[in-house]
Amino acid sequence: MRVKARKMSTFAAVLIFEDDNKQLSLSEANSMVRTAVESVLPDAMWVQAELMDIREKGHCYMELVEKDDSGNTPIAQARACCWSNTWHEVKEKWEHVMGENLMERGMKMLFLLKANFHEAFGFSWIVLDIDPTYTIGEMARNRKEIIKKLKEAGIYDMQRELPVSPFAKRIAIVSSPSAAGYEDFCRQLEGNDYGFAFEATLFPATMQGENIEGSIIAALNAINEELEKYDVVVIIRGGGSGADLSGFDTLALAENVANFPLPIITGIGHDRDETVIDAIACVSLKTPTAVAAFLIDNLAATLEKLANSAVRITRAVERRLETEKIKIEGLGKQLTSSVAMYFLKQKHTLQMIEQRVGAADPINILRRGYSMAIHNGKTVKDATLLKKGDRLTLIAAKGDREVVVDS
Repeated sequence: MRVKARKMSTFAAVLIFEDDNKQLSLSEANSMVRTAVESVLPDAMWVQAELMDIREKGHCYMELVEKDDSGNTPIAQARACCWSNTWHEVKEKWEHVMGENLMERGMKMLFLLKANFHEAFGFSWIVLDIDPTYTIGEMARNRKEIIKKLKEAGIYDMQRELPVSPFAKRIAIVSSPSAAGYEDFCRQLEGNDYGFAFEATLFPATMQGENIEGSIIAALNAINEELEKYDVVVIIRGGGSGADLSGFDTLALAENVANFPLPIITGIGHDRDETVIDAIACVSLKTPTAVAAFLIDNLAATLEKLANSAVRITRAVERRLETEKIKIEGLGKQLTSSVAMYFLKQKHTLQMIEQRVGAADPINILRRGYSMAIHNGKTVKDATLLKKGDRLTLIAAKGDREVVVDS
């Protein structure tokens, strides 16, 4: 049996069999498919796809996928392989542009692919090149789209409206416990020049790879259960590649950060790019040590304000005391004069009373020639009431006599 391949277009071929009744072996059928693929797709082409899986074993094996607009349902899927000699060059170029980290699952990438069909292993794409600038652009586009959604939801600026307490020293840390950035952060806090005693609690989270989103959200949920214990939340990690940052650029993580009730400070550790959570955080800094310096400076500024306030209060009290001292001294002089006048007036009043009392003194009256008769201890005011034989005491200015009424 002879098989002819007739080229129909750049994407299809029709195989014409001279003997339709002839049965083929699987290898023969696969060989026909290989011939068709090679004749229809002889050239490489640039293809957009999402990296679903990657395994490096000398050669690099990948699973590529295309999803629908919702981003959930695969509508196309294929295997791809990059041979070791090509992979070395592709990997080196990727690292030069993107940093240390290699490709990660979930990245949208632009591949230079050549179709390949092998009788024993079936169809796959051969990767000849990968354009890292496409991934960078796709990541930037994704960030813009997320930020647009946050603004439409009215939550983009919510974190920046939260004030960082001037006394913030109780810190909830979201970081990997093994990260150098976390160690640098803690070391700087503990060794601050002011001797401030910060209370830092670690909520461990994955800060690299595809689990960043779920891990950080879980840490934030744990902090949210005991909000009253903390003044501020910091999300920190050390330096890394641009590709490492993609895990911080998800809508779910951004919504959790934007709606969080405590101020969040980020120190993601990357100078060139800003993640979505950097853009929406209450305070965004470049490194974990910069976050530590911010917190130290925040308390130092508060200490300085308190010291300045103490000086101002002391000076104000001193001025007030001096003013009151002058007033008291003036009042003292007025009081001395007033007291003297008061006593003089009272002395005059007493003299007048004394004169009036003296004028009313019975002795003085008796001295003018008068006398008093006392009967039964009482002054006699009505002589008609006396009876013969009543005994009286007659008091005169000079002495007194006992007398008896005889008529």
